[in-house]
Amino acid sequence: MSGGEVKGWPAIAALRGAALALLALLTGLAGCYIDLDGLSGGAEAEDSPDAGAPAPGSCAPADCGGPCVVAAAEAAGAPAAIAAVGPYVVWTSRDGDRVRRLDPATDTVEDLVSYTPGPGLLAAAEELVAWVAEDGLWWCPVDGCAAGATSLLALGPGEAEAVRGLATDGRHVYWTRDEPSGTAGELLRCPVAEGCGAAPELLAPAQSHPRGVAVTPGDAGDIVWIQHGTGAAFGKVLHLDKGASAGVMPTQVAVLLDYPDQVALGDAEVVWTWSDPAGTAGGVSRCDLAASCAAEALAPQTEPTRPLREPAALAIDGADVYWVNRGGGTLMRCPTAGCPGYPEVLAEGLTSPAAVAVQGACVYVVDGADGGRVVRVPR
Repeated sequence: MSGGEVKGWPAIAALRGAALALLALLTGLAGCYIDLDGLSGGAEAEDSPDAGAPAPGSCAPADCGGPCVVAAAEAAGAPAAIAAVGPYVVWTSRDGDRVRRLDPATDTVEDLVSYTPGPGLLAAAEELVAWVAEDGLWWCPVDGCAAGATSLLALGPGEAEAVRGLATDGRHVYWTRDEPSGTAGELLRCPVAEGCGAAPELLAPAQSHPRGVAVTPGDAGDIVWIQHGTGAAFGKVLHLDKGASAGVMPTQVAVLLDYPDQVALGDAEVVWTWSDPAGTAGGVSRCDLAASCAAEALAPQTEPTRPLREPAALAIDGADVYWVNRGGGTLMRCPTAGCPGYPEVLAEGLTSPAAVAVQGACVYVVDGADGGRVVRVPR
């Protein structure tokens, strides 16, 4: 050992002491959040038992005491969209062309549908799962469809890409269809029991870049959807009653919005995400479900180190709304009535999170790390 190395030991000890003191301070702070930067589902986690983050399978079934990866690599299969329905969590899996199902009671991941070409958007309600594939719209009971999935509507080459929003109330499947001109988009509906052959019900024609759609579960209730863009002719939240007769004009819930995208319905409110195409601004807004509502920010932008950037994939459960920030790598929560301060950050360090679902005491997120995985955190 050289003399220079001996002289450096007091300085090193002082630095270590300062670091430990800072760590003790941080772990004692209230309102801490979960940092998932080190969470891994690949070989690195298996080879590094002291990595500090749970590896897949390390979570006890139905235990939301800490974060974990419930499906990674082959098990997740590059998940695209996710939903909670009945006792299960389901997602579309682009690798392997299938729909996967997780039983949180056992953490068992299996195929609900073993083959469906190019699955993307997915929606679920009242024990029913519906999704968009390259060849059409399909559905299956969440407890299984041994005889195969049921076709709702056949789609030709490239038509699935025009479907930009999907929802179901358990009786019908609803979707938005966009097209390049921005003047001839549509909101459509198809009954689950009968299917719709080649003639789905047209609920709203001449829509300007329609995007997310949400519906009230059950027979009666509301339909809300987004017109994407900015200015008087575009950025809107629109509403129809499910029982409205053909030709009824939709109600404009909110107008003059900047690039709204995804939407969710609560008991008496509507919540939506918005994001500037440049990715420099974004947020989550809300208003009471009424004509010409006064739109307001759900949560303030007060922490620039953890911004609401490129928010996506809303899920409302009870009195709370959950969403992921694709650009910020965070999972957040607020009351549907609005946050009194900055939203609660449930997870941080995610990689381009794209979808979220709430099941019991847990929140499930589609995360882009390692080719795509499903992460579970406490709610």
